[in-house]
Amino acid sequence: MQRIESSDNKKLKRLISLKQKKVRLQENLFLIEGLKSVGEAVTESAKIDTILISDSFFNKNSDYCKILEEKSLPLYITSDNNFSKCSGSKTPQGIIASISKPEYLLQTIVAKKKPIVILDAINDPGNIGTIIRAADAFGFGGVLLLPGCADVYSPKTVQSTMGSILRIDSVEIETCDLDNIKNSGYSIYGMVLDGTDISDETFNNSIPAVVIGSESHGLNEKTLEKCNKLLRINMTGTAESLNAAVASGIVMHRVFEAFNRL
Repeated sequence: MQRIESSDNKKLKRLISLKQKKVRLQENLFLIEGLKSVGEAVTESAKIDTILISDSFFNKNSDYCKILEEKSLPLYITSDNNFSKCSGSKTPQGIIASISKPEYLLQTIVAKKKPIVILDAINDPGNIGTIIRAADAFGFGGVLLLPGCADVYSPKTVQSTMGSILRIDSVEIETCDLDNIKNSGYSIYGMVLDGTDISDETFNNSIPAVVIGSESHGLNEKTLEKCNKLLRINMTGTAESLNAAVASGIVMHRVFEAFNRL
């Protein structure tokens, strides 16, 4: 384990810079933070570039740190003050890692022949992270992001996935790619306010690909044109709509139940 003392240390500055999307793209790295998430990165054999811990974390978790050292992982320790500059959390847990971004492909996702969720201009990173976590929970084959979506690898998105970012393939796509998805045996279901009740849909004609739009704008017109069918979540209360992540969870659970009965 190497110690970083100076706030001008190149390794420290590099970790801090990964909060910026342009740097993540240049370095092909992203940050994952917290004991559970970093632990999953180790378990999942992610390509770990650096692990940084704070003095406070080491004092509370010295045995765990020794395990990391025994695995010959690139482990560094620094002051709590230096660590806080790298963290994206108001209350840092004291451990953060930079990880190589996986190279996911659309072809690989559709080849799984599992349900997928497609996000249309959802720009809240917390929502996207929660949706990725739900996709992991319900066994979806991947999460596809149309233009206008927040960065999958922003610290807030990654934190919201609670480690699921390491298990769910996530790929940015264009609207024209929806045709390729349909040609691969999928039916595209757009979630709207005035569609057919999703409870009545059997999803037994082909593999479902559900499209979720933002709460404020819904689905893009070009996206709607590519949908095979439009569905809605039936609501009896007075709320006009649901948060995108909440709606996605309901939809994915419904697809999970229907698809696994086939």
